[in-house]
Amino acid sequence: MESSRTMSWTQLGFNSFDFSFMSACFSREVLSAPNLLRVETTEIVFVEVQDYVQENAIPVQIKAMNYPTKTKALASTSVTLNRENNFQGFGKIQIEATDFSKDPNRKQYVYLQAQFPNKLLEKIVLVSFQSGYIFIQTDKSIYLPNSKIMYRIFAVSPVTALSTSVPHLDMDVQTKYLQNIFQSIFPKIWKIVAKFRKTPQVSFTFEFEVKEYVLPSFEVTLTPGSPFFYVDSEDLTVNIKAIYNFGEAVDGTAYVLFGVVQDGRKKSFPDSLQKIKILEGDGVARLTREQITQTFSNIAELVGSSIFVAVSVLTKNDEGLKSFFFKWGVSEWKRDRHL
Repeated sequence: MESSRTMSWTQLGFNSFDFSFMSACFSREVLSAPNLLRVETTEIVFVEVQDYVQENAIPVQIKAMNYPTKTKALASTSVTLNRENNFQGFGKIQIEATDFSKDPNRKQYVYLQAQFPNKLLEKIVLVSFQSGYIFIQTDKSIYLPNSKIMYRIFAVSPVTALSTSVPHLDMDVQTKYLQNIFQSIFPKIWKIVAKFRKTPQVSFTFEFEVKEYVLPSFEVTLTPGSPFFYVDSEDLTVNIKAIYNFGEAVDGTAYVLFGVVQDGRKKSFPDSLQKIKILEGDGVARLTREQITQTFSNIAELVGSSIFVAVSVLTKNDEGLKSFFFKWGVSEWKRDRHL
């Protein structure tokens, strides 16, 4: 009979223990309760006298005593077993968290007792501080330094429905960082820590990342239409190609200025300043003979010098600005005249 009663109790959703004692008149006292007693939560304890043939009511005192000294009753209740309830009864007890250490790594116990008129049943039971669950959400998973972090908390306890009304659930919320601060000028991984104030032994955490925004990197290649600028050339073209490091073409604008290097000093051609559209990674800049002669009326003076081009590329979304420099020589004659 005992095994069938225990199975029925387990089917009610309990992981429980049964503790019984056979008396001299062949009646059996039974104490059944969860394997874990949660603090700040009403727990149900079952007591029974089996095979009891007398008519007298049986008072039973149920207690939770501090472990290991048994010097303090942490919770108590009483039930009366009689013929009407088939000598079975349920008692409700609630253990307060204030009676225990706040050390989250320490296992803590109580003595659970059922005092029958002639017998005391007693069991050591582990205490659980899991009085509920806290779910934490943030509006993003990655944040920039100094940005605002929006978060919300859902808390559930065994006796309450899902709720966003944080105050009556009595929680503490803290923010901490995990990563070594010397690896960066600011912590990279942060976490929000929430706990029920009455059960600080159990914490609930949510981690998020904080990092600086790094502009996409790209490279610019300058390819001249000719390796030299000849004094009788009409123009000089430069092909501009801009590609992100991950292979996608850059759309944006190139700011171009040509000039000449003579005796180690650079002198620009002011009329050569131009703004070039970069579409699908490509653009073309052009230096004309007239732009040179606006600064050097006798273009032959430049033979033996170097012409340079300075290019700065700004992406379409203003994500990055890069400057590049290229130079090539000035020759007296076109190449085909030397053939």
